[in-house]
Amino acid sequence: MRATRDMPVYLLLGIALFKFGILVLVGPSTWPDTGLYVAFSDAILDHGRAFAAVAWGAEAVPPFIFRLAGYPLILAAAKLLSPVHWESLVVASQGALNGVAIWLMFKVAERVFRSAAAALAATILYAFSGSILWDNSLLSDSIYASLFNIVVFALLGQLVGCWRLSRLGNAGLAALWGYSILMRDSGIYFTFLPVILLLADTASNSRVMQHRLDRVIVFLLIVASTVGAYVLLNWHRTGEAFFSIAGVENWLRPIFDMVRYGYAQPFTGDDLVSQTVRETMTEYDFPAQLQFIAALHARCHCTPTQIQSLVFGKYLSSVWHHPVAYARVVVANFNYLGLSSNLADPMATANQFVQYGTPIGRRIIPGLSIRQLLLLKEHFSAARLMLMILSTISTTLCALLFTLFLFGIPFHGLRVWRGRETMTEPLATASFLWFVFMSVSLAFSMVHYEARHALPVLPAAQLGIVYMLLRLKEYGSTRTVTMN
Repeated sequence: MRATRDMPVYLLLGIALFKFGILVLVGPSTWPDTGLYVAFSDAILDHGRAFAAVAWGAEAVPPFIFRLAGYPLILAAAKLLSPVHWESLVVASQGALNGVAIWLMFKVAERVFRSAAAALAATILYAFSGSILWDNSLLSDSIYASLFNIVVFALLGQLVGCWRLSRLGNAGLAALWGYSILMRDSGIYFTFLPVILLLADTASNSRVMQHRLDRVIVFLLIVASTVGAYVLLNWHRTGEAFFSIAGVENWLRPIFDMVRYGYAQPFTGDDLVSQTVRETMTEYDFPAQLQFIAALHARCHCTPTQIQSLVFGKYLSSVWHHPVAYARVVVANFNYLGLSSNLADPMATANQFVQYGTPIGRRIIPGLSIRQLLLLKEHFSAARLMLMILSTISTTLCALLFTLFLFGIPFHGLRVWRGRETMTEPLATASFLWFVFMSVSLAFSMVHYEARHALPVLPAAQLGIVYMLLRLKEYGSTRTVTMN
């Protein structure tokens, strides 16, 4: 009993030691975007220069407007605390915040599944998935994902009876969610997820409905105030009231993919965007897309918000006129095998970390492909062959687990609904987590989806996988008893 009670402590201690070892061995991982975040933080410390007025319209994408201030503020605070070791301090803080999210995830899973072992399996899947790389990286993704999951699992824990949040606790979660939006602007679209949990908690007890509706209103007001304050900051800096200009570089990405993949030719019209594409672009990769934005700005003499309106209009028009091509891009962005490997494939996790998080800069575990088989034929190695076999087995198992989660939960829920059975708490929880995963994944797939974008919803899928495995175990036990 005591061992079960102490399990979360041992789990967090083991994860902390593992991540500390990574930090000591390889140091904080940096990315092309890291430099801009660092420059932003330096400008904040330089008498608030990052928040000064800009020559609005002089640049297509002003860097300190394009990037939100949430993560640079954290870097600036770390530099004030430790000018020499601020990078390690940031990574350590990211790991600690991730530890809070893991603890909440474990407690909710333990309560819902009534099994510490099942909760442990789900949290280990998350702790040793792609989060290893992003928690050690100087990017906003780790903190955004941790804040996302702290809010979701704290509210989910309240709903299933793990704890009761006070008004102050509810307000604190709203502040965390609001700040997470200053890390990644797309988070504003997912505010409906915690609101659903708050409304579900309200509906569960009609006697205190008015009291709990107040919590929903307070949550939304705090989030709206955070976003509104940032809009006012941008108004001060640019003279225009807006929240983000991230769409300048992103809205046309799926439309360019239509051309790259040969699905459609959406740039044949007489509009300024199409003309600029035809006259300035020969390639359609992301660097070429950035050059296109600069060319479009030079031609239209627009402000960034006006460019954003132009490219968004082209996005909507292209989707309307080429729905099948767009649907194919969305399916390609969803990347079924990539998502499954991101969830539960230790081989893929190791490759990802070594390739992007260490100086080695390449994959160390070969997969099964024609190229790898040809290399093996030229230079046979038993160890290499064994790694290829293990990698293939791992990838296959992960694809099966992901399929079980993706189709098993809605299928099971539909069976319960059609049979007019009572929805159990584990099924209701798993169904909500499935909805969380699909909402975020499909939203990003509609524009552009990378492995790091999935980081906030990995726990949702991993808990869903464990739930379906428990259901299969229960089904197998029932069949055995029936046959006997």
